[in-house]
Amino acid sequence: MKKVTVYLITQNRKQLLVRAIESVLQQDYDNLELIVVDDCSTDGTADVLADYENEPRLRYFINERIQGACYSRNRAIKHASGELITGLDDDDYFEPNRVSELVEAYSDDYAFVCSCCNELSQDGTKIYRPNGFPEGEFGLDALLHNNLVGNQVLTSKAKFESVGGFDVEMPAFQDFDTWVRLLAKYPKAAKISSPSYVLQTDHGSQRISSSSNRKLDGLTRFIAKHKRHMTSAHLKSMKILKFKVSGSKYGLGDLISSISVHNYRSALSLYLAQNCSGLKQKLDGRKAN
Repeated sequence: MKKVTVYLITQNRKQLLVRAIESVLQQDYDNLELIVVDDCSTDGTADVLADYENEPRLRYFINERIQGACYSRNRAIKHASGELITGLDDDDYFEPNRVSELVEAYSDDYAFVCSCCNELSQDGTKIYRPNGFPEGEFGLDALLHNNLVGNQVLTSKAKFESVGGFDVEMPAFQDFDTWVRLLAKYPKAAKISSPSYVLQTDHGSQRISSSSNRKLDGLTRFIAKHKRHMTSAHLKSMKILKFKVSGSKYGLGDLISSISVHNYRSALSLYLAQNCSGLKQKLDGRKAN
C-alpha cells in the first residue's frame, strides 16, 4: 500500500479547518499523512492545530509571513513523505473513500487522476459537478478547452517536483496551470465519476481565487504561458473563459465567433445566462430534477 500525503493550506478558517482535517483522518485508507500549512492565520488556527499534536498522521507548519497558496502547497510537497500526493482546500472536505478510490484508479502511466465533485448548497444538499467530463481518460488537448479537473488531483511527489510544483507567480488559475504542465510532460490523465470531493462556496468568506481582477490577470498569464500548446480552437475556448472571468457582455456576435464543437456547452451556457436568464433557470431546474 503506497503512502499518500494530503496537503491542506489554511488561513483564518479555524471552524472549517476542523471539518477538513477530520475528513482526512477518517479516510478508509490507512497509509496516509496530512500536512497542514498555516499561512499566517490570526484567528486562533494555531490553537486548533496544537490540539492535534498527538496525532501521528498530522504535521503542520506555520509560515512566518503570508506567502500564498502556491508557496504553501510547495512547502507541504517538499516535506511530504508519501510517494503519492493529493490536496484539500480548508473550506472543503473529503468523503471517507476519496483517497482509496483515487489510489485504486492511479497508474504510473498517468500524469494524475482526479474525480468529479459535489457542491454543498445552502440547504445542505449536494449538487453533482462533473466539470464537463464525468469520467475516462483525457489529454492536454481536451484540458486546454476546459479545466476538466477542478482544483485537486492525485499524482506522485516525483511528478509534482518534475514540473516545479505550483507557480508562485500566478495570481489565479494556479491549479489549471499545474495540471496543464503535468499533462504536457506526462500526456494522459484519468477521471473517475465518484464525487468524493465536497466543495463549499457559500460559507461567507472569500475563496482564494474569487477576486475577478486576480482571475483576469491569472487567465492572461495562463494563456501567454501555454499559448505554444494551443490551437485556434483552444484560443476560442480561452476567449469564452475570458468573458466569464471579466463579466463582459457576451453577445450573439461573440457566440458565433467563439463557439466550436469543443466548447459549445460553455458557450451556450454563458450566452443563455447573460441574455436569456429565465430560460437558463428553467433548463437548469429540469436538469436538477
